[in-house]
Amino acid sequence: MKKLSIKGVPYRGFIVKALQYVEGDVYDYSGLPDNAILVVKKGARLHNIKGVGAHLDLGWAELFPALPPDDWEGDYASYVSAYDVPVYAGYSSVVRVVWLQTYTTRRWMLVIPEEEWEGNWDEVKKYLLSYGVIRPQDLGEIIITLGGDPEFEVYVDGKLVPAKKLSVFKRGGTVGPIGTDGNTNIAEFRPEPAYSAEEYVENFLSLVKSLRKRKRRDYALSVKGDVYPLGGHIHVGSPNKKVVGVLKGEVKTFISALDDFLGRVILPTSGPARRGTGNARLGVYELKYYGWEYKTPPASFYADLEMVRIVYKLVKNLVETLLKEEEISYEVVNDKVERREYLRFLTEEEAEYFLSFPHRWAQGEIHPFVPMEEPAAVKAAK
Repeated sequence: MKKLSIKGVPYRGFIVKALQYVEGDVYDYSGLPDNAILVVKKGARLHNIKGVGAHLDLGWAELFPALPPDDWEGDYASYVSAYDVPVYAGYSSVVRVVWLQTYTTRRWMLVIPEEEWEGNWDEVKKYLLSYGVIRPQDLGEIIITLGGDPEFEVYVDGKLVPAKKLSVFKRGGTVGPIGTDGNTNIAEFRPEPAYSAEEYVENFLSLVKSLRKRKRRDYALSVKGDVYPLGGHIHVGSPNKKVVGVLKGEVKTFISALDDFLGRVILPTSGPARRGTGNARLGVYELKYYGWEYKTPPASFYADLEMVRIVYKLVKNLVETLLKEEEISYEVVNDKVERREYLRFLTEEEAEYFLSFPHRWAQGEIHPFVPMEEPAAVKAAK
């Protein structure tokens, strides 16, 4: 049973992921979660820290270097990796805070003097909120927005044409609803954010239809990715700034859930040009002002608009469940979420349709081009 949690410790009307008061000598950091806060008493000594030279005296605490034991048989790098040693990542000039990040698991930790924590709380609070380290206990109304910027190869009259050579895409550039991505050979669509999966599909399809209306030439949007790496990136955000803070502060937890339920299923359908690239792996995301962008999914599922609807419904329900219940547990066997777990977020028919997609894709049962018609579920939602 795998368990993901965004629960924390209440403190002055806020939630802290983990709060630990320390004094004297500290050697072990293994039990601390991401974004843990260490409030240190004056004179505390934190040992086994990489990147502090021979010794770093902060005035209110001392940091000592990570040194392998005498009987360590490997090199220094293997020691740092094996013991997931914290690495000194910097000192804030806003409030007295030291940032550490563990070498292997990439967990952040904040070290702050007790007098700063207790006596300068208003400034500390603002600083921690800005980095998503703490969040308000009362989030208010939980509203999620769904967006995306799927990428396609463009065929004109049956021939592959770089998007930058077509005025309709070149004109939109990197900001228009229809344009190009960083690789200007690739067309990128940017539908308006939506509040439901059905609305997102409708917004996407309106852009596709507008493309058809602009020119008489026969455009086709391919998701094959034979020549260019195509992503089906998913955007999750909220108009509620408090919710945005949680989305960003707990991003690793949300992405872990999406990897298990979604990424592992559709990642194998990446096109040949995408395989081996930086985004064609689990756990890839980018923080945004509205929340974050999940970059693991390929564009393949846009060949089936019903699949797009189901994917976005799954994302919305997973994210909302974590936000409202603060934790989620599910069975994983051989790196795959058990089928019955999907029924908490999808209907029986939707789960079957979603989980069978990779097989149908591999068997060539799915035409690898964006369809022009709305799926029945979207029509029914109107």
